[in-house]
Amino acid sequence: MCPLLFLLLSRCMAQQETTSLWQSSASEFVQAILSRAGSPSAITVSFENVSTLASADYDGLRKLLLANFRNSGVRLVKADFSQAEVQITFSEDWQNYIWVANIKQGTGSQVAIKKVVRQQKASTPRAPTLTIRRNMVWQQETPILDFFNDGQNLYVLEPDQIALYTSDAGQWRSRQTLAVAHERSWPRDLRGRLQISGPQIAAYLPGTLCSGAIVPPAMQCRSSDDPWQIDQNLVAFFSPARNFFTGVLAGHSAGETVPAFFSGAAMQNGGARQWVFAGTDGRARLFLNGLTAPVSTIPDWGSNIVAVQSSCGTGWQILISFPNDLNHADAVQAMEIQNREAISVSAATELSGPLLAFWPGENPQIAHAVVESLTTGKYEAWSFSIACTQL
Repeated sequence: MCPLLFLLLSRCMAQQETTSLWQSSASEFVQAILSRAGSPSAITVSFENVSTLASADYDGLRKLLLANFRNSGVRLVKADFSQAEVQITFSEDWQNYIWVANIKQGTGSQVAIKKVVRQQKASTPRAPTLTIRRNMVWQQETPILDFFNDGQNLYVLEPDQIALYTSDAGQWRSRQTLAVAHERSWPRDLRGRLQISGPQIAAYLPGTLCSGAIVPPAMQCRSSDDPWQIDQNLVAFFSPARNFFTGVLAGHSAGETVPAFFSGAAMQNGGARQWVFAGTDGRARLFLNGLTAPVSTIPDWGSNIVAVQSSCGTGWQILISFPNDLNHADAVQAMEIQNREAISVSAATELSGPLLAFWPGENPQIAHAVVESLTTGKYEAWSFSIACTQL
């Protein structure tokens, strides 16, 4: 088949699918606009798309709305001859598309809003190709921000201290605590990052950096706005009064800026460099070989993501959480980036409560998770890794 003909047919099918799915919602939206505007006989209409709608879907939806205006007996004219100017914006949240019409008449304006449940694209069912393995390392009554476990020693970062434990016949025994001194009051949603490299220890907290040595255990803290070392390939500045990264990057990506994000990952996958960021606007963004513009935007991931390396699939997987709140148990699923798209490669693994933190672990094959159990109320430290499924 001629490539051009194939492209035209694909676009036509996409537009027909859009028309079928959204016909009722489009008709209701148009009637709401005309009602707000006092049933004008001539209007001018413009469109803006700030959602993740594909270009073919956007074009189909735009034509569908214009057809509904005409079918309602309204003439579509230039602004000089219109009785109302209608600016339609396609937006979204994590669950719905949100259509917003700003209706201008003279010196006044009105707004009509329509929420439309986002339709999931049909796809061929895929059997999970990977398995998520997890192991509970530790649990306690007080909050955990991050931890490090080398098998013989366990270091737990808490809001006001780092607790050191030593393995004794398979049980963790308390050895020492290192105080975390800080001049600023902690934000309500406190986050922290613990890093241990050889004999050196570092704890990143909002507006505070603690550093020292493991042997003998000693640490000093100071006020600092230094960027956080998220992993070996990603360094970013943290907002000291909030719970997210500002989007200003450092390290190898110094000078680059991305939208503000809760969590992120950077990977070298074959000859391609990949970055994934879980944005504060509810969208995850995938960047490939550069940070100028994302090649893909994903609307339905949670705020916690982390990359792990394995001998399976493409060699790197993204462990994601789901959009959730602190009153419900979370789940974790493995994704791979294939052809600029995120593909599910594992079943979802249910957790005992909300996922509070997700960080790279002691090596690229390990991820660390902190969960607050809804059953016990305790804070749990978990290690996650990927295993290849035997088919």
